[in-house]
Amino acid sequence: MRRSSTQMVAVAVVVAAIPTALFAFGFSRTHLAVANAAAAPSKTSRVTSTLDGKTVLPHRIHWTGFTTLPVLEVKRVDFLIDGKPVWTEHNAPYTFADDRGYLVTSWLTPGLHSFTVRVTAVGGRQADDTVKARVRPAATVPARLVGTWQRAIADTSDAPAPGSSENPTDTLTPPGTYRITFDRRWIHDSFPCTDSPCTYNSNTGAGGELDTDWIPGSTTFGVLGGVTTHTSKDTDRLAGWWCETWGPAATYSWTVSGNTLTLTPAGGHDACGIRGFIWAGQWTKVA
Repeated sequence: MRRSSTQMVAVAVVVAAIPTALFAFGFSRTHLAVANAAAAPSKTSRVTSTLDGKTVLPHRIHWTGFTTLPVLEVKRVDFLIDGKPVWTEHNAPYTFADDRGYLVTSWLTPGLHSFTVRVTAVGGRQADDTVKARVRPAATVPARLVGTWQRAIADTSDAPAPGSSENPTDTLTPPGTYRITFDRRWIHDSFPCTDSPCTYNSNTGAGGELDTDWIPGSTTFGVLGGVTTHTSKDTDRLAGWWCETWGPAATYSWTVSGNTLTLTPAGGHDACGIRGFIWAGQWTKVA
């Protein structure tokens, strides 16, 4: 799934245009003055977040920002880690990695980091809430599983249809060779490329890349949703998630025989059907 930032900007443009449109419905300039006064920036604002008071962060946690500014006064809400913007929201609720998404910490260096929610008002004023908290080391990946594996899928016509319950956010899966990499930070998927240099094709999904949150184990591993590490555009190769930003969760068993990895979803089915369509089966070690 790829989230479109242009759609979020469009909402802000529509809201900004409302006062002008009022005249077309018989509103007087007195009515407009009242509307503008209601939208005037507040003198003070306060920012808080769900990370407040925490000194150590778990592997994953919901990170939501709150502001005392009225909704119409909020231009955007930025989420920063160590001063670097990693996510932007334009609409409430102001949640990192989209609604119900998680801040996954496995990609961060173990130790102390700063986590900032920055609210920018329509007039340009800003207010921050910063939490400094420690991140624990990510779980170790079993030696036999770590690395990159590939799998050729010649026909993807049986993949769950975009918009269906098992592919709710329209993930496209072109035929070709897929690569999957297991490391401490995430499970990284690379989709087949159809051009050189490789770029993302929004019509077919070719060239796409995804990072998935996981907990490795000796014979099984658990997966959830995406791992968000930076702001992205729809044209970027690395953007989005398999089904939803938060999941759904699944457990896979894994076995390795020689250079062959076999992945099997628990119960024979992954609730994120499009993920299971690509992952379930045999893979060959390449690195």
